[in-house]
Amino acid sequence: MLSGLAACSGAPPKQAAVVQPPPPAVFNPQAMATVLVAGDSEQPVFDNAINYMHAALAGVGLPESAIHQLSVRYAAANEPATLDRILTRIAATTASANGGCLVYMTSHGVYGQGLYVELSDSVLTPAALDGALRKGCRDAPTVAIVSSCFSGQFAAPPLAQANRIIMTASAPDRSSFGCGADYTYTYFDDCLMGSLDGAMTWQEIFRRTAGCVAKREAQSGAQPSQPRAAFGAQVADLPSPWRRPDATAPVGLVFQPSGRSFDPARVPLSQADRKSMQDELDYYAKAALPKALAIAPIGFATAVAPDGTGKRTADDVARIALQRCEWLTGGGCVLYARDTQTTALLPSGLPPFHPQILTREGTLRADTVPFIRDDQRNQMVDYVALKGPKALALSPSHDEISIGTGETQAAASQVALARCQFVMENCILYAEDNRIVLGW
Repeated sequence: MLSGLAACSGAPPKQAAVVQPPPPAVFNPQAMATVLVAGDSEQPVFDNAINYMHAALAGVGLPESAIHQLSVRYAAANEPATLDRILTRIAATTASANGGCLVYMTSHGVYGQGLYVELSDSVLTPAALDGALRKGCRDAPTVAIVSSCFSGQFAAPPLAQANRIIMTASAPDRSSFGCGADYTYTYFDDCLMGSLDGAMTWQEIFRRTAGCVAKREAQSGAQPSQPRAAFGAQVADLPSPWRRPDATAPVGLVFQPSGRSFDPARVPLSQADRKSMQDELDYYAKAALPKALAIAPIGFATAVAPDGTGKRTADDVARIALQRCEWLTGGGCVLYARDTQTTALLPSGLPPFHPQILTREGTLRADTVPFIRDDQRNQMVDYVALKGPKALALSPSHDEISIGTGETQAAASQVALARCQFVMENCILYAEDNRIVLGW
C-alpha cells in the first residue's frame, strides 16, 4: 500500500507562467491630437461629417490648435487634402501627456486599395496610414476611423495594433451607402455622429453605429455593409470624449432654442425628404402645445403632441419624440423643435444630434422605460418588483403598457405582445423579466 502511494508521488508540478495582460492605456480624452479628412468634394456629405466632428470635439474642450482639418473644399480653417499633406499631417501629430490621437477620414473607397483622395487623384493605403501613425502618434492610444466603401481592409494588420482602435464603415468587399447630393451624411457617418454624445467608450460608439447602419440598410433594402472594427488589447475599454459623468443617471433633455419660430419649409432636410414628410411637418405646425419634433438627417421627422389623456407634459412629448425617432431610424436624432421654437444650429449650420435617449439593452429601470409618460412610471416600479417569468410590451406610437406573465418566459412574452396588439398594432417586446431585449 505504501509502495503504491510512493509510486504515485513525485515532484510537485511546475506552476504555469502567469501571462500578465497588457497595461491599460492612460488617456485623457480632452487631450487628443486630431486629424479630420474629407477626401472628395463630389457631394457635401464628406465635409459635413468632418465639420460636425470638429464641432463635437470642440464641444468637449479640445482646443482648436489640436484639431487639424483637411478638405478638398479647403478654406481658411482647412488644409488642402492632398495625399502628401494628409500623411505629413498625421506623421507630425504628437500626442500630449496622457493624451492620444484621433484620425477620422471619410471619402469614396477603392476596392482592394484604400481611401480615394481627389486632389491627388490617388489612394491612401492601409500601409501608408500605418507608417504615418507610427511616425506621429507612435505608442499613444490611437483611434482611426475610415468611412468609405471597402474600408474594412483598414481594420487588419498592419493597422491593427495593441494601442489602436480601428473603426471602418464596411467589410473589405462591401460598399457603404449614402453618398448623394441630397444627403447630409453617408449612412455610416450619420450613425457615427448620432452615436457620440453620451457614449461611455469607443466600444459603445461602434456598437451604436453598427446597429444603426444595419437597421437603415435593412429599411432601404441595401446589401449589408458590415462595418468592421479592431480594438487593441491596451485600448479595448478606452473612454469616449463624450462620456457622461454619471453613467447610471438617465439621459436628460438638451435643447438650446435658436430664437427662430418653426417653419416647415426651413426644416434641415432635403427638398425631397421635406416633401415626403410634409404631412408630419404640417401636423406639427398646427398641433396644440406642448409639442416636440425630432428629425434624423437621413430624411425622417416625427412629431409628438398632447394625447387624449391630456397628461403628457412638455418633457414627455420631447422625450417620446426622440425615442420614436431613434427606434424608427436606428440611431441618434435631432430634437429640432419644442413648441414654436427651433434648436440653435452649430456654427457649420448643421443641427446638433441629441444624446441618445432610447435605452436598448441592459437591466430594466422604471425611470428609463421609453414611449410612456412620467405619470406611468409607478406601473414600471410595480413591474420591476413583479416575480417572473414576466415580459413587458410597449407601443412606440402610443402610451401603451402591457405586462404578461406565464409559467415560461416564452408564454409570458406571448401574453404581453398579445395584450399590447389588442390595443395597438405596432407593439414591440421591450423586456423579458428585468432584461431589456429591444436591441436594434
